[in-house]
Amino acid sequence: MVEMNVSSDPPHVLIVDDNLDASEVLAMLVEAEGFTAATAHTLGEAREQIVAQRPRMVLLDVNLPDGNGLNLLAEIKDDQQTAGIGVVILSGMADDRLKQEAHLLGAAAVIAKPLDHEQLTALLDAAR
Repeated sequence: MVEMNVSSDPPHVLIVDDNLDASEVLAMLVEAEGFTAATAHTLGEAREQIVAQRPRMVLLDVNLPDGNGLNLLAEIKDDQQTAGIGVVILSGMADDRLKQEAHLLGAAAVIAKPLDHEQLTALLDAAR
C-alpha cells in the first residue's frame, strides 16, 4: 500500500494591517486555532511575504500606508501562482460598495473591524 505524502505543516495565515497591536493580537488568535501566522504592515511587506510563504489565507486591511488593500487583492487573484489564496478584506467601514467591489475582485469575505473571535474561527475553519 502506498501512503499519500500529506504535509503535516499547519496552514499559514498572513495578516496585513498597519495597526501593529491589532495585527499582533489577530496573529495570536490565529495561532491559537492551530495555524501559523505572520504580519505585514504595508503592501510592500505583504507582497514579499506572499511570495516567500505562500499563505493559505490573507486577512487584508483596506487602508494601508502605501496604498489600498483592494489593489493587492486584485494582484493576488490575477496571478496564477497566488490565485488560490483565500483573501478576507478587513475594514473599519465595510459598506455595501466596498463589499461589492471586494467580491468582484475575488475576496472570500468582507468583515468589519474589529473582527470577533467567532468570525475568525469560522473563516479559519473554511480555510482548513
